[in-house]
Amino acid sequence: MLPMNSDPAYYYNLMAEHYARKSETDIHNVYYNLPAIKALLPPLEGKKVLEVGCGGGLLTEWLIKQKAKVTAVDISEKMVALTKRRVGKKAKIVLANISTSLDFVATASIDVIICSLVLHYVNNWLPVFAEFQRVLKANGSIVISTHHPHADWLWFNRPTYFKKELYEDQWVIDGQTFTVKFYHRTLANMFAIFKKYSFYVETLLEPLPLPDAKSIDPKTYARLLAKPHFLFLRLKKLPSSKI
Repeated sequence: MLPMNSDPAYYYNLMAEHYARKSETDIHNVYYNLPAIKALLPPLEGKKVLEVGCGGGLLTEWLIKQKAKVTAVDISEKMVALTKRRVGKKAKIVLANISTSLDFVATASIDVIICSLVLHYVNNWLPVFAEFQRVLKANGSIVISTHHPHADWLWFNRPTYFKKELYEDQWVIDGQTFTVKFYHRTLANMFAIFKKYSFYVETLLEPLPLPDAKSIDPKTYARLLAKPHFLFLRLKKLPSSKI
């Protein structure tokens, strides 16, 4: 039986300062994840944006510069503190577990939800997307990056792709090793949940890293040119959505 919670708050609290610092230069984030996320976003000036998983606030700061009205949430108390330190009172920053409730967000009040590298930490997506459906305006968008399920299955050499499993990885940051756990689920499972809550996939990206990454980390750059690592999606809410 799968554990009910892989406890991302625990290990992100442990590595908060290290992770936030690394995210500002890491090829996977700066030259791969963030450019793809930004490419999927509509014009943001004056829009109400819910950023799920704000981490150290790097994307939060960029959203503010685009003149969005930002509410940013994270499950890690230390990540929330880092984001507050970075952006001050320019955004509403909330400590929250999206697996339980977004009761601090009004119904049909959000234009865009951004969920960057968060959903693979969540065991049960049903309550999450029920809340996304509630808070998002008609014709609103969700921009998602998550682990590419086929890439994870190959990397961890599991016997079957079709089994939902809790994978365990070790990250070395600043010479320290941190254990990180996340869930593998199939692409079909993801799309079934989107459909259940009246979202359709408007755009799916499997992008390449920015060329500038080659001089910074040639090995990772070459690997990302050959194999996907993350999956990027823009979902749209059907105007007549009623769950």
